[in-house]
Amino acid sequence: MTVNENLALSPPETDLESMLQYVKSIIRDSIDTGEKTLKEMALYFAQSQGKLLRPTLTLACGLICKGSKKLDLEELYFTAAGVEMLHMSALVHDDIIDRAEMRRGKPTINAIYGSDMALLLGDYFYSRALSLMSNISDISILEQALSVIARMVEGEVKQKEEAFDTGISLKDYLTRIARKTASLTAFSCFAGARVARLAEKEVKALVRFGEYFGKAYQIRDDILDFLKNEHLLKKPASDLHQGIFTLPMVIYLKENRLESEHPIISPRQVKSLYEKCIKSGAVSRSILMCNNYLDKSMSIIKTFTDNPIRYKMIKTLQKIYI
Repeated sequence: MTVNENLALSPPETDLESMLQYVKSIIRDSIDTGEKTLKEMALYFAQSQGKLLRPTLTLACGLICKGSKKLDLEELYFTAAGVEMLHMSALVHDDIIDRAEMRRGKPTINAIYGSDMALLLGDYFYSRALSLMSNISDISILEQALSVIARMVEGEVKQKEEAFDTGISLKDYLTRIARKTASLTAFSCFAGARVARLAEKEVKALVRFGEYFGKAYQIRDDILDFLKNEHLLKKPASDLHQGIFTLPMVIYLKENRLESEHPIISPRQVKSLYEKCIKSGAVSRSILMCNNYLDKSMSIIKTFTDNPIRYKMIKTLQKIYI
C-alpha cells in the first residue's frame, strides 16, 4: 500500500498528527544505515524529536488550499521529512558549536560519542535530507534547500563573530535570526506550497508568513530563556556565557550605548550586565516586537479561505503570543 493509499484511512485535511506519523516513519527509514554506530546515533537523536514544527508547516502549507487536485501527497511527505532532517542536522551541529551536554533532557550526541562523531552525524542528516528532496519533481525545492543550508551557516558565523560585542545593533540581531531560524521556517512553508503547486502569489505569501513566524518564534524563545536567570547563569553552554546577545540584551545595549565605553566585554561582566537588563524595560519591548511579528503572520494566514488547516495555523499562532 502506497503512502497515498494509506492516507485515505484518515482525512489529511483534519489530521496533521496522523500525517506527522508518516513523516516520522520516512525519517526512520531514511536513516536505516548498515553502519552500526551511525545508525545508533541517528536513531537516538530521532527518538528525541521535539514538536516537529517545521514539517508541520510544510504539511499545512501544502494543504491550506486543499481544493487543488495537483497535490502529490507522497511528495509532500518526503518534503516534510527532508525539512525535519535539515533541522535535525542544524541542531546536532549547534550542540557541537555550543559544547552543549544536554538537549531536551537527554545527553547530546557530542556528549555521548564526542564532537567528531557528532559532526559526522550532522553531515549524514544533511545528506539524507537532500536525498529525500531529490525525489521531488519540482527542482526549485532542492535548490532552495541548498540555499537555506548556506544561510544557516552564514547566520552561525555571524553569531560567533558578534560574541561579547556590545556594539551589536538591532539590525545585526534580526539578520542573524533571519538566517539561523527564519530561513528554515520560510523554506518549510515554501516547500509545502510548491509541492501543492499553489499560485505564485500564494507561495510568496506563505514564505512571508514563514519568515515572520520564524522571527517571532526565535524572539519568543530568546525571551523565555532570558527570564530563566538562575538556570542561564549557571549553564556553561548558555547564550549569555558564550556572549551571544539576544533581543532583550540587544535592546538594553542600544538604549544605554555601552559600546562606547566597553566595545567588547568579558565573560565575567555578563552576569552584571544581565541583571541590569532584567531591571530595564528591554524584555517588555522584546515582547512587543515578538507579538508584532505574530500579528503580521496572522494577517497573512487570514487572507486564505477558511478551512480546518487555516484554523489550526491560527490556533498555533495564538498559543505563541506572550
